[in-house]
Amino acid sequence: MYKLIAKMEWIEKHVSILLFLAMLSVLTIQIISRYFLGIAIPWTEELSRWLYIYIVFVGASEAVSRRDHIAVDIVPNRLSHRGNLVLDVLIHSVFSIISLIIVYRGYLFAERMDRLGSITMDVQMSALYAAVPLGFCLVSVKSILNVMISMSELVRPKKDSEATKSHLCK
Repeated sequence: MYKLIAKMEWIEKHVSILLFLAMLSVLTIQIISRYFLGIAIPWTEELSRWLYIYIVFVGASEAVSRRDHIAVDIVPNRLSHRGNLVLDVLIHSVFSIISLIIVYRGYLFAERMDRLGSITMDVQMSALYAAVPLGFCLVSVKSILNVMISMSELVRPKKDSEATKSHLCK
């Protein structure tokens, strides 16, 4: 299971890097063409926005797998290790259910946007709105994997579970 998470993180990291480099390249083209050549290329602004949106949703799933998402830690700081594991299972279970609902609703919305085209790139707007179900599908998978990790820690003997305590506290 840890290998699967590591592989997914590796893929997400490289996809994020590629998307960022593409966005940087598009913005560089926009700056050079506008300020040095005096030519405004209209699609660069829209494409850079689209790339940024995809970076955000891919990055969200990466944050869930690293457990770097925003959290209030008043309750977990007062619980035992076992209590933290139970709380983690509960939180990530709810998070995965909500993510699946967002995937479904996001898909329906993206499907409706198929009728509209982008202004400058002549691409269906559903390609932009597909970032939401794609990103939350990844978030849901990561949340389910986090639930499985915490559940395996709950059933593992105490001596072994201390070794992975640092994984939960990252």
